Amino acid sequence: MPHSRQPVLPHNTPASILQSVAVLTAQRDRELLARTLVSTLSGLIHSHRITMYRVLPTDQGEEAILVAEACSRTDDASVHPEVHIAIRDRADFNSVFHSGKDSGQQLNNKNWLSVYPIVGEHGVVGLVELISEENSNTDRQLVLALLKVYSNYQLILDESETDTLTGLLNRRTFDNKIEEIIAEHSAPDEAQIGAGTQHPARRKDVPELPHWLAIIDIDFFKRINDKFGHLYGDEVLLLLSRSMQRIFRQRDKLFRFGGEEFIVVLDRTGEENAKGVLDRFRVAIEQYDFPQVGQVTISIGFVRLDKVDVSSVIIGRADQALYYAKHHGRNQVCCYEDLVAEGKLESEHYSGDVQLF
Repeated sequence: MPHSRQPVLPHNTPASILQSVAVLTAQRDRELLARTLVSTLSGLIHSHRITMYRVLPTDQGEEAILVAEACSRTDDASVHPEVHIAIRDRADFNSVFHSGKDSGQQLNNKNWLSVYPIVGEHGVVGLVELISEENSNTDRQLVLALLKVYSNYQLILDESETDTLTGLLNRRTFDNKIEEIIAEHSAPDEAQIGAGTQHPARRKDVPELPHWLAIIDIDFFKRINDKFGHLYGDEVLLLLSRSMQRIFRQRDKLFRFGGEEFIVVLDRTGEENAKGVLDRFRVAIEQYDFPQVGQVTISIGFVRLDKVDVSSVIIGRADQALYYAKHHGRNQVCCYEDLVAEGKLESEHYSGDVQLF
């Protein structure tokens, strides 16, 4: 659960506001940027709880997915690790999402609930929910201003870090961050867990679950482009990326690697769960009726992330698993470690940048 403690900052002064903007625009990681925004708001205005949601489309309509939260008291925090709210099920969310304007209402004699839109290039892409004891116009103007700074900064990141067609992180971002991703997703999470979060610190005797890297490839994609044209091919890529955003978790990292290839970095989970979610995605694509094109299938190869390996080794192993899936029937999910254990692939050993057999 993304959760932020309130920073120790002076309350709402010009200097503190400028300092907050400087801290906000120094972030490059999107999850950290969201948490920083919420922490910044909680440090500048009086509130009981501030919650930020990302809005994502689904087959049943848009959903608000919890991204970050800051509370004045720990017991005010959300108790669920992942929160999905159907926009249509909350009148205030629905109104703000469709109008692009903030709204406020009295909850009881003590508390006021405000909802603010985060506006992107093509409409509302997020919501911020604020619960406080007063309906201050000064606080409202400050929130709106900081959300505008955040939105403008997000657009700059979008232009440099995301794929234009799908909106997923792009190959350049993957190449620039892969070593950081391996280090982050292989090291223990103790620094991120403990005081100030809703999660108790993990016990030392409980082994860490691993992270996983999966390469996804659309089967016979060239045939789709040749038969239906690149316009429909692009639509397949777009719809597949939307399914990725819907099926994979908020904390998983999604990339368009190039052409018809995508990469998913799965957050900590066991091998069976990793294979399960990847297979669930494979089945969802297989069962989806793509406009004009009809049925499309995908093949997936995945590997356990290990911080002792360099990025080229990890990607190479995932690619070997994908290659095996493609050449043994397609439309399946293959795990590198399983293929090696079953003798279907030969284990490779590396020393530095040298491959040893």
